[in-house]
Amino acid sequence: MTAARDEAEAHVRAAVPDAGPAPADIALLYTWMRTRTEHLAPGRQRARDQVIYRQGLEAAIAVGDTAAVRPHPCPACGCVGLFWQKARQAAVCVNRHCRDQDGLAHAWTLARLAHEHVARTDRLKSAAT
Repeated sequence: MTAARDEAEAHVRAAVPDAGPAPADIALLYTWMRTRTEHLAPGRQRARDQVIYRQGLEAAIAVGDTAAVRPHPCPACGCVGLFWQKARQAAVCVNRHCRDQDGLAHAWTLARLAHEHVARTDRLKSAAT
């Protein structure tokens, strides 16, 4: 949890050096991140949202909730139902036809899933307006 907190604070300070002190209460950290970076360009806000989302996935995996990756569509084929493969430290596609150049099931980092999730959310928001 300390590493996640340090990463989140460093992410904010890289964009906003005078962001003020980060809250001592970890529950308020992501609110602090959002409020201190809400004026940044959309790309920087997406990067912030990716950090927040990835850290949420990492926390879920750390406590054994590997089902947290299941609702994410595979970035290669779009199938829903990824599963966590501990040995690869990655979410793996269940589609037997979805293979990489080595013939292995496509595997995705939590960072990639966070990137795809935030991008998909942004597309949905812009389509809704």
